[in-house]
This record gives sequence, C-alpha cells and structure tokens, in this order.
Amino acid sequence: MKVRQLLLSLPVELRRDGELILAHLLKRKPGELPLIFEEETPPDIERKFTELIKIRQEGVSVAHIIGEWDFYGRTFKVKGGILVPRPETELLVEKVLELIPENGKMEGFEVGGGTGCISITLLLERPLLRMTVDDINSEAVELMKENARLHGVQDRLEILRGDMFEPVRGRKFDFVVSNPPYIPESMWESLPSEVKREGREALIGGEKGYEFYEKFAKEVGNYLKDKGFVALEIGHDQGEIVFKLLKEAGFKEVIIYKDFSGQDRVAVGWS
Repeated sequence: MKVRQLLLSLPVELRRDGELILAHLLKRKPGELPLIFEEETPPDIERKFTELIKIRQEGVSVAHIIGEWDFYGRTFKVKGGILVPRPETELLVEKVLELIPENGKMEGFEVGGGTGCISITLLLERPLLRMTVDDINSEAVELMKENARLHGVQDRLEILRGDMFEPVRGRKFDFVVSNPPYIPESMWESLPSEVKREGREALIGGEKGYEFYEKFAKEVGNYLKDKGFVALEIGHDQGEIVFKLLKEAGFKEVIIYKDFSGQDRVAVGWS
C-alpha cells in the first residue's frame, strides 16, 4: 500500500498520530512524508504500523509507542513512568535562558529532571553553563544519562539520585529550576489512561497539588548564591499561591508568566 493510502485508511482522529508513528518507522521527519506519499510502504513497515496503531487505540501515547518525543526542536528518549516533555515546559526554558548570558559561566540545579530535557536544553543553548540535576526515580536517572550522551552534554551535566535538595546538601547555585508534579490527588482518576502511564509520582503533587512548592520555598534559599533566582513550572491555577509562598520565603521579586493560552504557567523569583 502507498504511504498516502496507508494514512488515509485511518480514522480521521488517528491520522496525526499515524503520521508520527509512520515517520518514526520510516526514519523520516513527519514533515517529509508528503515527499514519499506515492511510494509503496515496505510490507514489514506496514505490518508494524498496523500493530502500533492498535496499541495506540488501546490508550498508549504516541510518545511511549515510539520511545521518544520532541522538545525545543530536539528529540529525547522517553519511557513509561517518567513525564513526557510538553510544549508548555518550553516557556520555562525560555524564561531561564533570558536570565543566563550567552557567554556567562553559571551553575544551575534542577530538581526532578525526568527525561533531562530541561537541563540538557539549557546546556545546549548556553555552552558555558554547567548543570546538576536529580531525580528520586532510578529509571529517570538512567534515562537522563542516556539523553545527556545522545546530545553530547554529559561532561557538563551532573546527574544524581535523590529527593529534592537531599543530594546537594551544602552546595549553592546561581539558579534552581524545576517542573515538579502539581496535579491534585483528586484529579488522578479523571486523567486519560495515556497520561497515567507517566506515573503518579511524576504527576500528582499531593492532596492540594502544591505541596512541592510549599517545601521548595522553605528550603531553596539555602541552595542559592546571592542574587540567585528560581524558575518553576506551575499549574494553571497556582500562580497566586506560588507567588505568595515565594514572597513569604523572602524572595524580593516574583513574576508569574502566562502561557499562550493565558494560563499561569511559570513562576520566577529573585533572592
């Protein structure tokens, strides 16, 4: 079957996912598929494509089917139980990059790195930057090491296993960044099955959803250099509470940035 026919054989709601899966199987970028629409799909690829589409229909995300996902124009390896990179998090990266001079020698720390996409992207965009990142999940630690090697930044990225600030006791950084779990416990059952595959630990922030920020705000000052800053991804309705927590913790200035949908998304605070 030709590439075009194979894609048109799918229900309309599955065609975008089908393009991503087929492009992966053909080792092409999705945007390159129109160039080969009239080519015959190799039989083994067609069989595998059909198998993977069935898995997608069973509620497994495309990211977990193909084992990778794009973030900030680069591809990162992903796996179940670890947060898949999302476009919203690119705003967090952009706000941090605005505060790091292109040739500035700075040292940052990321709490809960997951795939490592935040730290690795920052390192790729700022060649003199050094980062330390931790995660409580041992599989995430190994995944970050794999992604660091994939993007050639392993010499500037220190990867540690541990909870929050525990692995870096006694150290200070120019900035601390994090995209923590911030969904309230009560919302777990209503999440789509494909999202749940990323793991409760990566998504649920506690009964209120903002327990991480409460603990973070109390402790982070011990790990910041003078005039350091923090940058956090936050839930769409958490701007007010995170602003209050950071101000009460002594941050002189706090700004809540909204995403393209007009929702609270990133909090930046300066010590």
